[in-house]
Amino acid sequence: MPQPHPYIVPPSASYPSSPYYAAHNEPPLYPTSSGYYHTHSDYVNTYLATNQKKHQQEGKTAAYSDESSVRDSNSSAWTADSNATLSTERSSSLRHASQNSSRPTNLQYSSSTSSVTTSYVSPPVTHGTNTPTAASTPPAYAFMSVLGRAFVRRVRGLENVRELFCANEYPESFTGQEAIKMLHNLLDGIPEAYCILVANALMKSTPPLFEPVHYSQKSIIQGTVFNSPDEYYTLPEDMMDEDVPTGILTGLLECYTFDCLPGKGGCYAPRCPNKPDVFALEFNVQDTAATTTTAAKSRPQSDQISNSTTSATQPHMAWAQRVPRELLESLSKREIARQEAINEMIYSEEVYKKDLETLSEVVVAPLLKKSIIASTQKREEFVREVFGNYKELTEVSTALFADLLDLQHQHQNECVPMIGDILIKHFAYFEDPFSQYCPRVSLAEYLVKEEERNNPDFERFIVHVEKSKRMRRLAFRHFLLNPVTRMQRYPLLLDAILKKTDEDHPDHTYLSKCLDMVKKVATQSDTLAAIFKKRVEILEINDMITFKQGEFQDLQLTDPHRRLYYQGDLKRRSNGIEVTEKSDIHLFIFDHMVLMTKARKSTAGSTVDEYRVWRRPIPLQMLHVGSASDNSLHHTSSTSSSTTRHLLSTTTTGYLHGSSSYSSAGYVPLTFHHLGQRGGVYAFSCTVDEKQKWITAIDEAKSSLKKRLGEDVYDLITLDDTSFRYVAAASSGSAKHGKVNCTVPFVSKHGERKLAVGTDTGIYFKAFDGHGIKRVLSSENVTQLAMLDKYNILLVLADKTLKAYPLDLLNSPTASNAKSPERLGQELGQHVHFFQVGFCNNRELVVFKKKKNTSSIFTSLEPTLDLRDPKNQKYITQKTGFKLGNRSSHSWFKKYKEFYVGAESSNVHFLKSKLLIVCERGFEIIDPENLSVGGRDIPDKGDPQFNFVHRQSDSLKPLAMYRVHDKFMLCYNKFAFYVNNRNGSLVQRGPQKLPLLCEWEGNPDNIVFQYPYVVAFDHQFIEVRHVDTGDLVQIIPGDQIRLTHFHSSTDTAIIQGCMTHSQRPDIQHIFYLKLNPQRPSATTTATATTTASLRSKFI
Repeated sequence: MPQPHPYIVPPSASYPSSPYYAAHNEPPLYPTSSGYYHTHSDYVNTYLATNQKKHQQEGKTAAYSDESSVRDSNSSAWTADSNATLSTERSSSLRHASQNSSRPTNLQYSSSTSSVTTSYVSPPVTHGTNTPTAASTPPAYAFMSVLGRAFVRRVRGLENVRELFCANEYPESFTGQEAIKMLHNLLDGIPEAYCILVANALMKSTPPLFEPVHYSQKSIIQGTVFNSPDEYYTLPEDMMDEDVPTGILTGLLECYTFDCLPGKGGCYAPRCPNKPDVFALEFNVQDTAATTTTAAKSRPQSDQISNSTTSATQPHMAWAQRVPRELLESLSKREIARQEAINEMIYSEEVYKKDLETLSEVVVAPLLKKSIIASTQKREEFVREVFGNYKELTEVSTALFADLLDLQHQHQNECVPMIGDILIKHFAYFEDPFSQYCPRVSLAEYLVKEEERNNPDFERFIVHVEKSKRMRRLAFRHFLLNPVTRMQRYPLLLDAILKKTDEDHPDHTYLSKCLDMVKKVATQSDTLAAIFKKRVEILEINDMITFKQGEFQDLQLTDPHRRLYYQGDLKRRSNGIEVTEKSDIHLFIFDHMVLMTKARKSTAGSTVDEYRVWRRPIPLQMLHVGSASDNSLHHTSSTSSSTTRHLLSTTTTGYLHGSSSYSSAGYVPLTFHHLGQRGGVYAFSCTVDEKQKWITAIDEAKSSLKKRLGEDVYDLITLDDTSFRYVAAASSGSAKHGKVNCTVPFVSKHGERKLAVGTDTGIYFKAFDGHGIKRVLSSENVTQLAMLDKYNILLVLADKTLKAYPLDLLNSPTASNAKSPERLGQELGQHVHFFQVGFCNNRELVVFKKKKNTSSIFTSLEPTLDLRDPKNQKYITQKTGFKLGNRSSHSWFKKYKEFYVGAESSNVHFLKSKLLIVCERGFEIIDPENLSVGGRDIPDKGDPQFNFVHRQSDSLKPLAMYRVHDKFMLCYNKFAFYVNNRNGSLVQRGPQKLPLLCEWEGNPDNIVFQYPYVVAFDHQFIEVRHVDTGDLVQIIPGDQIRLTHFHSSTDTAIIQGCMTHSQRPDIQHIFYLKLNPQRPSATTTATATTTASLRSKFI
C-alpha cells in the first residue's frame, strides 16, 4: 500500500502515531541557548519572562499600570482565513497535544496592577523515553469557532455558581477576570497576557463573540478587554451556535514546515511562529490586527486593520505622563490620584461629546437625507422617536467640554486646583435633556429593531454604519445608549474625585452638590425609564399576538397610556373537571381589557414567539370575576356607583361548586364572566395565592380605569329596595307582589312626590321619602303606566286593556273610594299592545296600538278635562267607559286621528309635527295632519348604503329613533347609526367613514336618549355611550334589569328601572338614573376610546 505523505496527516490522527513521533519515539525537545523545552508554550513563557525583565531594567513604568498592561496586550492575534489548509488543523492538534507534557507554569495576577508575573519550575530533562504521557488530542483551539463555542459553554455554566449585579439585564454576563481565567484554562499553559490578546481577538471579530455591557465605560472607551473584576461583558442576545466568529489564531499553531521547531530561528514562512521577530510583533505591536473573517473579506484593508484604542479623540494619556517628573515627585500619591481622576473626567467627556457627534453625522444625517425610510414624514418621526433631543445633549456636552478643556490648558504642566465650580455650572442644565432622552432608550431600541425587521434597507444601513472608522468597531447600540451610560458614569467619576479631595478643600462642596444633582437626574430618569420599559413590553406582546383567520381586532395596545397589570397561565376547568388542553390559557390583565390567549413557543421550546387569541377580549367594564366562597360574581365597580356584588346566573353555578379534587390538589376555581351578547363564562383553576393575585390585578385595573374615565355619567339612585318581593316570604306572611313591570312618578294634590308601581298583582303607590306602599288597584299583569300631569289622569294598561283613572281619587285615603276603585276608571280600548303619551302639533296625545292581521291600527286621543278642577268633578263616575265615536257627556278624551301601518310595530315616538312608528322592518314617519300621503320609510330599502342593515333583517330589531341636532339616530338591538333628517342618507362617521355609531355590547330590549348619552338596557347591564363618538363610557351591572319608565322633554329626562337586589335575590330594586352634572358632556377624556376599540365584533 502506498505510504501517506509525512507532511499531511489526517486531523483526527493522534500524535503518538504521527510520523514525527513514530520516527523519534520521544516527545519533541526544543533546543534553545538556555536548554531544552518540551513545548512551544515553554518557549513563550521564557520569552515573556525575558521581555519583562528587559522592560524592568530599562525602567519603563506607567502611571496607570492597568492601562499599561492593556497596551502591552492590546493587539489581536494575527489570523488567517478559516479555509486554510488541513495541515494547519493537524499542526494545531499536535501543538495542543504536546502541551500536555509541558512543565508547570505559575502565573500570578494582580488586580490592582493588571500585570502578569510568571515564574517557572524547572523540569527534569528526560532523554530516551519511549513515548510521551498518553493523552487524547484536545480540541483545535487555534480555530476561533472551536474556541468560541467552548468559551460560550463555560460562560453559560457560570450562571449556576454566581450571579452578577447586571444579571437581570444581561443574563449571560461575566467579568473580564472571569473571561481571562476561562481562556487560560482552555488554552492550557498559555500566559494570561497572551489570553488577553485572544480575548480581544474574540471581542473584535465579526461577528463579535462578546461585548462590554453599557456599565463598562472603560472597556468601551478603550475598546479592549480588561483583566478586571470590575469590567463586565456579555454574550450577544439570542446568540445561536453559528454566530461564533471564524478564523485562525496563528499564535497557537505550530509552523506548518515539518522540521521547523521553536528555537531554531524560524523558516521561510512569512508568519512562522518560531521567528522571534514575528512572535515579538504579535505580542508587543501597538496596532491591533483585525481578525480576518469571511464577512470581513470584502472590506477595505484600511478598515480591517485599525488601532483598538483609536477614536475621534487623541489617544488617552495619563496625567502623570504629561507633567514634569519634578512635579510628580513633589506630590503625594493622594493628589496624583485626584489629578488622574480629574483628567479622566475631562477625557471621558471628550469621548462622550464626539460619540454624540458621530451619532449625528454618521447615523442621523444620512438617515434623514437618504430614502432608507421611504416617507419623509416617517423618517422625521422615526428620528424624533428614536434619537429624541440628541442635538440638545450635544450642545450641553460641547459647552461643558469647552470649559473643561480651557481649564486643562490654563493649568498645563501643573495641578488643576478645582473642577467642581465648572461642573456645577453646567450640571444645572442637565435635568431636562437627560430626563427626556434616557427614559426613552428602551422604546428607541424597540423601534430600531422593528424597523430592521420590516425594512431591509434600514438593516443594511446599520450594518454599513457599524463598519465606519468613526464608530471605532462599536455597535450602533453603544451610540444610542451613550447618554444613558454617561449619566450612570457621572456619579462614579465624581465619587472618584471626591474620595481624593479633602473635606476642607473648596472643591469638595461643589463636587458634593454636583453628585447630588446627577444622582437626582439619574433617579428621575430611572423612574421614567421603568414606565417606558413597561410600554415596550406591551408593544412586544402586541407584536406576538395573532388571531384566527377573519377574527382580527384592533386591541389598541399601541396606545402610549396602555398598562399591563398582570399576566400568567391558568388551567381550564368545566364543572370542576379539568379540561384537556395542549397548553394552558395565558391571560393578560390590561388597563382596558382582559385578553385570553394560547402561547406558542419557538421550535427550541424555550421562548414564546406567538400569542394566539383564544376567546374574544373582555372589556374591564364587561368583566365579572367568580368567587368560590359564595355563589356570586366578584365585581369591583369601576364604572358604576351601584352594587359591587352580583349573583351568578344558574348556568354558571356549577363552575363555582368545584369537586373535591380542587382542595385535594390545592386548586380553587376562578370564573370570568364576560357580559353581553358576545360574551361567555370561562372557568379556570389556580392556587389560592394565584387567585388572589388575579383578583387584585383586576381590581387595580378597574380602579385605574375609573380614575381615567372620571366621574360616572349616571349615578344610580335607589327609589325602593325593600318593599317588592318576587314571592311571598313564608315566615313573615308578607304578600307576593310579583314582578315590577312599570313605574311613573307624580305629585299628589298636596304636593307630595310619589311613585306609582305596576306589577303582576296590581298598582301600588309609594312616597319618595317613605318606606310604606299602598295597593290602589288590584289589576293583574300591569304592563304600562303613564301620567297626564296637566289633567291628573293615570293611564293603566293591564291585560291588554287601556284605562284612565282619576289620580286624586286613587291617592285619596278615604275608605269610600277604596271599596271599588276599579270602577272609577274609563276604558279607552281593548286588545291594546302598547301606548305612548307625548306632544305633536302642540297637542298632548295618547296614542295606542291594536293589531289587525299583519297591520297595526293606531288611535290617538286628546284629553279634554282636568279632573282636579272642581268644575269637572261631576264627570267622574263609576261607569265603565265612553264611546269614542259618539262622545258622551262624561268622556275625558276626544278622538284626534286614527291611522294604520302595514306592518307589526313596537313603539311610537313623537316629533314636533309628526309621529314616528317603530316597525319590525325599520322606521316610518307619519304626518297625522296629512294621512293621505304615505309614510316615509327610514332607512330607504333601495339605498345600497344600508345593505349592512338589510342583510341582517332577520336578526335585527328596531328599538328607537331619536333626533340629535340635524340627524336621526336609529337604534337597533345590535347597533346604532345616523341618517340625515332631510333626505334620509347615511351619515358616515370619522375620517375612516364608518357607517356605525356603535355596536352594543349587550342585547338591549330598550334604548333611551338623554343628550349627550344614549342608554341601552340589557337584562344583565346598562351600557351608556356618547352620541357623538359612540364611546362606551359607563356600564352599570345587575340582574334582570328592565326599563320601567322614560319621559323626555327639551331640558330634562326621567329614566327609571328595576333589577334584582344584589344581596337579596327575592327583593326587587327600583332605581332611577341621575345624570352627573360634574362630568363633562363632551368626550374629552382620551382614555374613553380605549374600550370603544373593543366594540368591533368578530366577523
